[in-house]
Amino acid sequence: MTAIPDDSGTPALVLICDGCGRSRRGERARPEAWLLLWSQAGGAGWRGRDRAIGPHFCPLCATP
Repeated sequence: MTAIPDDSGTPALVLICDGCGRSRRGERARPEAWLLLWSQAGGAGWRGRDRAIGPHFCPLCATP
């Protein structure tokens, strides 16, 4: 799944798990938004390709 813009009215990115659909929201959109979101998600156990186009897996789906 890709990291997509948040639709709540605040400029941010949302990372969506390709396995189960869980999401993780970034703080706000800015030039380094993807790198910041992926760094925070990786620290929380998310795994996958380091590109916004994915695939990405939440900690539950990343655990075999």
